Amino acid sequence: MNLINEVDKPEVKKTVVIYAGRFQPFHKGHFDAYNRLVSKFGSDSVYIGTSNDTSGTKSPFNFNEKKKIATTMFGIPYNHFVQIKNPYKPVEILKGFDGKTTQYIAAVGEKDATRLHGKYFKPYQGKAGYGYEEIGYVYPVPAEANPISGTDVRKGLGGDAKEAEKFFLKAYPKFNKEIFKMITNK
Repeated sequence: MNLINEVDKPEVKKTVVIYAGRFQPFHKGHFDAYNRLVSKFGSDSVYIGTSNDTSGTKSPFNFNEKKKIATTMFGIPYNHFVQIKNPYKPVEILKGFDGKTTQYIAAVGEKDATRLHGKYFKPYQGKAGYGYEEIGYVYPVPAEANPISGTDVRKGLGGDAKEAEKFFLKAYPKFNKEIFKMITNK
């Protein structure tokens, strides 16, 4: 890929930050990362992308279930939680923006930041640069102090009913019977 001449380069006017992942299920750790992104880039710029993949025991939730958890339990805007096929090429979101004047930032966990490099992905340096047709930027989201994982949530909610109810409040801000039942039935 050849970068266009700096003189001819269109001005970047919009930033789209896409926090993509499996979210099996979406929980307070994911919400913490989302909030950090919203604080830095603004709520209109941040999107969550995830697939509909339910293959394997580590991926029990389909897209609609993940979206219901995120929007019901955390108030994620419905139109900012989008089904995508490829987490690092989220065309389903980007197609709504001009590729020359919109920069794309892939928000990833710190451990995943090294996966994205090469000719297309560059580290985000804090300023607008190129539109997503030319370059994608990588922004590692700092981990929260006491992280919780999807595995922790699946284990904590997969056992004894009383213990699962207690654990639910570690992973979610409030108790919601419908969401609790949906998760524990998986």
